[in-house]
Amino acid sequence: MDTAGPQAGAERRLARPWAQVPRSVADSLRPALPATIAHVIETVTAEVAAYSGGEPRVAGNLRLGVDQALSRLIDLMGTDEAALDASAELYEQIGAGEYRAGRGLADLLSAYRIGARASWQSMSRAGVAAGVSPADVARLAEAVFAYIDELSAASLAGYARAQLADAGRREQARSELVNRILAGDAASERVQQLSDEVGWPLPATVVVVVPRGEALPEPIPGGVVGRLPSGPVALVGGPVNRPLRAWLRAADPPVAVGLELPLGAAAQSLDQARTLAAVPGPGSLVGDEHTADLVLAADPVAGAALRARTLAPFDALPEGRRDPLLETLRSWLLHAGNRPDVGADLHVHPQTVSYRMDRIRELVPGALDDPEQRWLLLLALMVPRTGRPGTGPRGTSVG
Repeated sequence: MDTAGPQAGAERRLARPWAQVPRSVADSLRPALPATIAHVIETVTAEVAAYSGGEPRVAGNLRLGVDQALSRLIDLMGTDEAALDASAELYEQIGAGEYRAGRGLADLLSAYRIGARASWQSMSRAGVAAGVSPADVARLAEAVFAYIDELSAASLAGYARAQLADAGRREQARSELVNRILAGDAASERVQQLSDEVGWPLPATVVVVVPRGEALPEPIPGGVVGRLPSGPVALVGGPVNRPLRAWLRAADPPVAVGLELPLGAAAQSLDQARTLAAVPGPGSLVGDEHTADLVLAADPVAGAALRARTLAPFDALPEGRRDPLLETLRSWLLHAGNRPDVGADLHVHPQTVSYRMDRIRELVPGALDDPEQRWLLLLALMVPRTGRPGTGPRGTSVG
């Protein structure tokens, strides 16, 4: 029993214009139904190229859809029933089939639009021949186009669901592909199958890209993105040419990129990318531009020991005096002892540089005159007190 009230009933009838078409009109149109079905099929196959190839499966689905649609429309006339009952599944399947066949929405929408026009042409002719009044012919037109809109919406929903399901399957396949390659399974038959499935040809060499935040920029040129338990990871096939390198450096959000290695060694590139992702500072870091960071990170315990031993003479100083001296020593070593350059780097007067260097020479007597000792001092200064590679006392990158 309908308890929605008279206003709701009136709104429903407006939304279902076939309710305004008398049953007598349906009785007049029923004998012409086979001819109407044939006219719609002929028109759609003639005007929509995707349906004109004569493929048996496509032709069969088209005939079934048109037959059920127009038979249902005749039955609806004079009722305020919903356009689709159990037949909704058929039109959803038609939409899903369009997606799986590789046809776009344009073909599908054209078929419905042209089918609606052809249905109206045939039905109106049959109605006029049967003596249907002009007012009822007008009501029939409204019913036909509203009904075909309902079918179109059902097929579009099926298309969208199939597209979403396919996207989910492809995302799972990409993640499996990335995980298997990083696990050392690059030469397996399954990896080749996944490569074909996701459309990413297996390269000879690869760099691994990880985010320096929560997300990777997409799309990454030449890359395939998968999800590991630790987060998203991208594999990008080599060689890493200049345009790709520039893109990686400027990526937004920023990324960290391991060295280019053979595909079977992708896990090592991942380790390098993760190392660079932890280097303090903004922007993207590309492995072969930050090899010093990677070398220092290869054995963090040894790096910490080197720093502790080499810079031990500075440990007794208060932090406020120690850090400016270490900062100055690092800049002095990087600028080959050029006082004006060091002063410009540190934003201090060259005389201040001289004063600080005199104090440093007292702390490490003879070290600055020994090439090997100078090298060890600079290397130690590249290892921060946090144990992470890549920064000096001021937290600036040295890669």
